[in-house]
Amino acid sequence: MKNTEAAKKEIRRIKLKERAALPPGIRQHAEAGIAQRLFSCALYQAAREIFCYASYGSEADTSRIIAESLRLGKRTAVPKVTGERRMEFYYISSMEELSPGYRGIPEPEGRAGTEAVPAKDALIILPGAAFDRMGNRLGYGGGFYDTYLASHPQAGRAAIAFSVQIAERIPSGPYDIRPDIIFTEKEMIQCIQDSREIP
Repeated sequence: MKNTEAAKKEIRRIKLKERAALPPGIRQHAEAGIAQRLFSCALYQAAREIFCYASYGSEADTSRIIAESLRLGKRTAVPKVTGERRMEFYYISSMEELSPGYRGIPEPEGRAGTEAVPAKDALIILPGAAFDRMGNRLGYGGGFYDTYLASHPQAGRAAIAFSVQIAERIPSGPYDIRPDIIFTEKEMIQCIQDSREIP
């Protein structure tokens, strides 16, 4: 167990360093490619609701994903940390409704009446420090998404990442939840083979 945690910590350190080192021009071009791959996917197109984190630091930008989802008339929700390992999503109608919250990450105010609960026609977009091609995900250590997704297994799950964040193999445990699909600037990686066809 100790070796597994040490391996995860080292992969996280390496991948976050590689992500942060991406030059601005390459980063912007990659972000546009990631968004375009997502928008072209049937899983995104069929979703009536998009649950998407607000990017922070060196994460791939999600503002264009949130803006495009709102433009298309998809109900769009962003997470807010509400306690230890706990977060909830709230619907927004504009990026202007976000302000710095937990660790400086943009969050909605969380007003009563804007609470969002994902149904089958929702797509949850996951952040992460690193992923492998099986969909094993290495987050930032807070456990927020694993806790949330365990309570809401019915929605589709996608992740976005720069190609440098794809690791050869990430140790996984029984409670780790994988995305169905990962979008990078270079490819779309289908992680979970099930009855759904993901063009």
